[in-house]
Amino acid sequence: MLSTVAPLLVGAETHVELPVPPYVYGLIALAVFAMLLGVLFAFRQAATKVPSADNTVAHDDHGSAVGRHTGDHH
Repeated sequence: MLSTVAPLLVGAETHVELPVPPYVYGLIALAVFAMLLGVLFAFRQAATKVPSADNTVAHDDHGSAVGRHTGDHH
């Protein structure tokens, strides 16, 4: 029964056209991904700009450099 009704239902289905050509959807997707990549690059190395105990040099301690790495710390 279903095999005889299915072609009638498929034939009765209307075809809806896309509002824009298919390649425009690809261009929109590329533009969105490029924008997200720009946001990603805007925040690159943001964690290294936040001072913490690991990446901060104590500037008031100019004592002897024995046992510490000597060099330019600025």
